[in-house]
Parts: sequence; structure tokens; C-alpha cells
Amino acid sequence: MKTAVARLLFAFSIAASIAACASGAAPGATQPAASQPAPSPADAVDSPAAAAARVLAADARFAGLRPRDPNIIGQCCFYQVEPSGSGYRVTIEVGWGDCQAGCIDRHRWVFDVSFGGDVSLRTESGAPIPPGVLGESGGSGGGPQSGVGVSGIATAGPTCPVVSDNDPSCEARPVAGAMVHIVAADGTEVATLTTNAQGRFSADLEPGAYRLVADDAAGLMHRPDPVAITVTTGVVTVQLSYDTGIR
Repeated sequence: MKTAVARLLFAFSIAASIAACASGAAPGATQPAASQPAPSPADAVDSPAAAAARVLAADARFAGLRPRDPNIIGQCCFYQVEPSGSGYRVTIEVGWGDCQAGCIDRHRWVFDVSFGGDVSLRTESGAPIPPGVLGESGGSGGGPQSGVGVSGIATAGPTCPVVSDNDPSCEARPVAGAMVHIVAADGTEVATLTTNAQGRFSADLEPGAYRLVADDAAGLMHRPDPVAITVTTGVVTVQLSYDTGIR
């Protein structure tokens, strides 16, 4: 009888040990390290467009820049994106001075953008940027710093098939990223401007006669006709009107 009871108690002891092992790790066992959280979708950069947007947002002077278009002759200012080992490489390039013939001078920035969204300047090279180019010295649309020059806005219309009086939804919209060339009377291009997010542009100019020549803008049918201005002692205001083609 005692032997049977002993055998039964031994069997219960073995079963309890097996259950304890199955229910958890053995005492003293090292628990696996917790995995690191994945980057937030808001921070991740998973496409060339996202990499370009991260760089353009990092510097107000780059607002409105468009990607390089091989079909545009004389495109002065643009960005290009290519894959790199840890993300993307974004090149920003601006030019000025007779850009219709290829631009006399250029300035270039090269940025690395990681998949996690970090932006770092890799190189910067080229001639110093003169007033009126990409927001330098007033070129962003805030008005000439010297108080002498040109200030303007680029708009596109119509925006409704049938325009009603006093209907704000049908007002002309600003054109961001439009390229405007300022050409002196002798044919020398003295500035190449990019309109900001509000469609505005400005440049300091010496007194004299100039023409404002706008490039074609993506998605719009007709660019504005060249505008002749004469700068004396103040700021000449100009409106450049693009045609949307809406009828």
C-alpha cells in the first residue's frame, strides 16, 4: 500500500514539473530583447518625391522649385533625385544669366536624405547667388530690399467655366514655382526669379528699362506676354496672367 502511494505521489510530482516548464521560461532564462519601434510613417521617406519634399521644406528659398524637365530648354532652376545606399540624393540647381542659352552661372546643393527622413547637406558649389535669384536679397517676393526694383504676382485664370461677379471661388489663383526672367534693354538677363507659394516675386534693380519674360508653367495653357517696365526711384508692381484654358 505504501509503495503504491509513493508511486502515485512521484507521478504527480513529475506532472507538476512538466506543467511548470510548459507555462513559462525556466528561472534565470534571458528574455528576448524588445524590438525597436518602426519609424513613424510621418517621418519615413519611401519615394523620390518624398525625399524632394523634405529638402524643399528645409529651406524657404527652394519653395516652388520643380523637377528637372529635359523637354524644357533653358530651365534655370530645378531639382533631381536619385537613389543612394541609405536613402536618396537630392540635387538642387539654380542658374542665372542668359538661361535661354544655358545659363552663364550656376549654383548647386547636394543633399542626402535617409529613409528615416534625416536631411544633410553633402556639398555646395558654384558662383555666389546674385540678388533676385531664389529669394536671395528680396527675390522671394517680400519686395526689393533696396526699395528700388520690381515686385509682382503671377496668377492663373479663369478658374470657373462661368465666372460670376463677386464670387471668390472663381478668382484667379496664384502660380507657384513660375520662372520669370528679367532682361535689360541691351538683352542681358539680369535676374531669374521663382514665384513663391503665393505667386509673388521681386528683385532689386538699377534704374533703367527692362522686360519681364515668364516661362511656360506646368498645367497651364498659355504663359503671359512679356511685360516692359521702367524702373526709376521706386518699386514697379506687375501682374503676370497665365491662361488656364478653362472656358
